[in-house]
Amino acid sequence: MTLAEAFEQSCERLRDAKRVLLTSHRRPDGDGTGSMCGLASLLRARGIEAVIYSLDPIARRYRWLPLASTTVHTMAFDARFDCTIVVDCADISLLGGALPPPEVCGTLITLDHHASGRPFGDIAVWDPAASAVGVLVHRIAVHLGWPITPECAVPLYVSLISDTGGFRHANTNAEALHVASELVRAGVVPATIAASLEERPSPGKLRLLGSVLSSLELHCAGRAGVLSVTTEMVEGARASWEDIEGMVNWGRNVDGVAVGVLLTAAKGGGVRVSMRSRSERLDVGRVCMTLGGGGHPGAGGCHILGDVPTTKLKVVAALDQAFNKR
Repeated sequence: MTLAEAFEQSCERLRDAKRVLLTSHRRPDGDGTGSMCGLASLLRARGIEAVIYSLDPIARRYRWLPLASTTVHTMAFDARFDCTIVVDCADISLLGGALPPPEVCGTLITLDHHASGRPFGDIAVWDPAASAVGVLVHRIAVHLGWPITPECAVPLYVSLISDTGGFRHANTNAEALHVASELVRAGVVPATIAASLEERPSPGKLRLLGSVLSSLELHCAGRAGVLSVTTEMVEGARASWEDIEGMVNWGRNVDGVAVGVLLTAAKGGGVRVSMRSRSERLDVGRVCMTLGGGGHPGAGGCHILGDVPTTKLKVVAALDQAFNKR
């Protein structure tokens, strides 16, 4: 099925649906949360029942978004939906087993933009040219002639600025800027959004940041900055696991570093790996794909079984190989 065919079919299913389930990968980020809330707003405005579902709580940074407070974390055994939309999920494994069974989901539609993604579902709308899934949601609204209200525009704008790094990343293209302009026309005030997303760190987060920064190691001839987070560091700082969001950027921001890496000892075992690149020439999404994950050129991630030291060796070896191919 071509992208155009998948897009047309997904629009038809949404237009005819009565009940729609919306979900994303575990621990949804700005793109996942924003695109779910934006699409939910579009659907509800058309009289369609739209349920936002996430096993994990919405991150504190995004809880102020319209409709984020309506997110449910459990699913009734007798719930039934005409279709389920999975947003911003490069691989079904990233759902962590959270997807309800087929008899609950109905038609499974995925909306994704990760270049190294593994499309899944009955209908997969997969376009690596889209800067964020919020762009795909905007395309749906335009195609179906559904008006974009301020309630819808705000989360879609957050989706867009989250995955483009505030229009600083290499995936910022003409469509991204056009969509941003349209969302501003619909009522978004960029300064207000920026203020709402502005960091107001808790004392625990600042203590944790100090510990994380002290773990900095430079690898790959100084081109990779690797940071680590352990359970002991989080508990010692009296912080929460949410507080690690965005810390990977500190590794990338070191002078001379092209790729920042954050290794987080996962609560359920293994290590979560986050990568951020400042170079268009090194696609960290593809690097993470070699490690069992995925992403796009500027950002990637994966989950590796093992401890932090062992994972660090694997990650550094993968980055060494990627740098040497350039």
